[in-house]
Amino acid sequence: MDITPLTSLPEKSQRDLPRVVNRLLGQVFLHQDKDGDKDDYYFVHRHRAACQAALELAGFNLLHDDYHRIYQTVSEYSYCRAHYKLDETLMILVLRKLYEERTERLSLAQDPVVTIGEVREDYRTITGKERDLGIIQYENLLRHLRSMGLLDTLDGRSIDVRDADSRLRLRGSVRMILPVQTVDELDAWVRKYRSAETEEDSE
Repeated sequence: MDITPLTSLPEKSQRDLPRVVNRLLGQVFLHQDKDGDKDDYYFVHRHRAACQAALELAGFNLLHDDYHRIYQTVSEYSYCRAHYKLDETLMILVLRKLYEERTERLSLAQDPVVTIGEVREDYRTITGKERDLGIIQYENLLRHLRSMGLLDTLDGRSIDVRDADSRLRLRGSVRMILPVQTVDELDAWVRKYRSAETEEDSE
């Protein structure tokens, strides 16, 4: 492997590289339009070859969504891949489905906004049952997905699942976390997890 991009970095960038790479590995996504991510996003953008070389040494690939301006790391090995509980997987499917519906119907140039009520209704619809989560479960689940960078609240507000009209911004990273390219593939995932209701965990 050619490590020239690593050794050719300016001294300050060499000091910053381990922190930025660790952050990429820890939170998976870096968003250009997110205040807390912006500086590190542009660091990766300026030194992409060096970041890619460092990640490749550990068996990770660096991906970039040019449209949404998001960097993502993906492991080539199963050891470092996240495993999600069924409820988490179903909620990610819900967010992806809502994202696709909103962007297609409204021809949005920006990430779409949905309400807590819409998320809960689609969650019940996708499961094919009157399966619902408790308030604490919903809050913990949505907060976890927010920490992953899949969604955000508007104006920095906290997540309030008791307010059906409370709004969430769905980020483009929700399109990157699932290996789904078409509506038919998304429907196949929905059918797969609808039939897996009795399983405890799913990747």
